Amino acid sequence: MVREIVTLQIGNEANNVGVHFWNQLDIEQTHNNPLIDYNTYYTFNKKTNVPSPRALIIDYRNTFGYLLDEIETSLHTNKNDDSSIEIIKRPTESNVWSNKLKTKAKFHPKSLIPLTDYWYSPVKEENQFDIYPIGQQIYKKMSDQIENSLHYLLESCDTLQSFRCLYDVNNSFSGLFTSIQDYLHDECPKQPIWSFGVGNEPSELNLILSLIHSLNENQMPTLKCSNYDDTYKLGLAIQHSLLSTTLTQDILVDRLCPMKKNFLNLVSTIPFELKHKTLYHYLENSTDNVFQLTKPIACHYFLRGIDRNELYNQSLYKLNVETSADLIEIYLREQYGSKMFVSSDSWVEKYDHMSLITGLINDDNYSFDYFNNLLNKMKKMNYKLLSKRWHENDFDEQMFEQMMNDLNSLHEQYQLNTSE
Repeated sequence: MVREIVTLQIGNEANNVGVHFWNQLDIEQTHNNPLIDYNTYYTFNKKTNVPSPRALIIDYRNTFGYLLDEIETSLHTNKNDDSSIEIIKRPTESNVWSNKLKTKAKFHPKSLIPLTDYWYSPVKEENQFDIYPIGQQIYKKMSDQIENSLHYLLESCDTLQSFRCLYDVNNSFSGLFTSIQDYLHDECPKQPIWSFGVGNEPSELNLILSLIHSLNENQMPTLKCSNYDDTYKLGLAIQHSLLSTTLTQDILVDRLCPMKKNFLNLVSTIPFELKHKTLYHYLENSTDNVFQLTKPIACHYFLRGIDRNELYNQSLYKLNVETSADLIEIYLREQYGSKMFVSSDSWVEKYDHMSLITGLINDDNYSFDYFNNLLNKMKKMNYKLLSKRWHENDFDEQMFEQMMNDLNSLHEQYQLNTSE
């Protein structure tokens, strides 16, 4: 039975990462990867069998490139389409995500929503779509179109397992995304909304407001992914971190986020090179952040491209393991105790000639340190010194105080028990 996943890409940096999802799936199809059911991610045209991604993509108008031309053509040829997109010609930036698309799939017009009034500029100072409240206002303005597109995607699903969402944390797309998340949570309260906040140099207020809303209001699995400079590697990490041979994404959330602790950390090593050593040796001597846990609640690893003869030295050890998943699970349970849930799955074939490791980690110490750092920064911020744009866009002192209270609540949720 197909368990569908709907992907949301809200923002320019989100789309620069998300474009790799669809390129990756084309590569997987050429290798006939048995782990992936492509009906999960696509609908297929009954006449042509051409796949159409189950995706909602929102971005600045001039980043869609040829895709926007296809929207215009579709609107002129399909009289029954009730979407209303005003097409205004403006030069498209050359280095936009749509130019990186290599997939054979065709996006449905309802999957693509360009902002009506905002254009991408590589000059940061020219960006007027920059603060959280403006994104909330845009949702109110465009809610009919966005909800119509989401209805179309949901109607293509028989048994939805989750939403996989990328959104920008450094501009107004953060506020637009949380408004969309509210709508999805109301429409599909039982389906998790995996929320990946992407973007370097995020505005702290935009970041905090989106994290608080996702974690406190909607209690959804939420990750901040701003420490990746390479969008290709981040796309690989997100795509593979949610793959499992045994668990669907809705069950994965239940295992990874007990006690409503929904803040997770994404870790990866791409490419992963053993350098003529065994995986067991790597685990015993690892100094990176992939397996260095401090106070883990739960974690899920996905390893790919590790052959059986690379697992351990069989002349030295007699381990009853068949896959890298088995070895990782045994090692982590020995290190951190049998009560910690570990889900680790592997697939032997390499991806694009390389091995990789990705992980989703729920760790009390990491979360506490993260929110403690945010809280200390925010205590130094004076509401009255915020830019006029915040004051002029429905963000008042009462909202600022509420944000601080909510941030304190998150901080206390991960408060370390010094007696342990």
